[in-house]
Amino acid sequence: MPQIRFWHQGDLPHLLRMAAITTWEIMNASDKAVAQPDVVYANAQRSLLGALQSPGGTAIVADENGRPVGYLLICIRPDERTGEMQGYMADIYLLPEYRGKGLAKEFHRVGEEYLRGLGIRQATNWVHAENPLGRKASEARGFRIWGVMMEKRLRPQLARAGGR
Repeated sequence: MPQIRFWHQGDLPHLLRMAAITTWEIMNASDKAVAQPDVVYANAQRSLLGALQSPGGTAIVADENGRPVGYLLICIRPDERTGEMQGYMADIYLLPEYRGKGLAKEFHRVGEEYLRGLGIRQATNWVHAENPLGRKASEARGFRIWGVMMEKRLRPQLARAGGR
């Protein structure tokens, strides 16, 4: 069984690879049809690095024989409504063969303990609409829906007479 620990610099190549994989996995089919994988991967990796380099940012890693097989990424940011600092559980990923073994639950337990130790009283996460298992897992850990993110694809505007 993997050991749960905080990340260290030697984990970075594994975390970068897993960040790219999880970002791609949660995309719906219509997004994947237009997405450029290299752009998606680069953005996922930039996001991971930004979180790890931010004050209070960290990753909790599942380690199997010295190799990360999953992680939970945490950063600290102000609540949009109150300004109070909150924990944001930005990413969670486990290699497929390690899923369903209680590791995600352990990630959350350790993450919440870490946040409480910093004096943080609230944690949030973002679950993609195409990820019902992520929503179910978050709800099982006490998260509740407090907002819904939506998008709309805008059609190009036709040129009008008179230059407007």
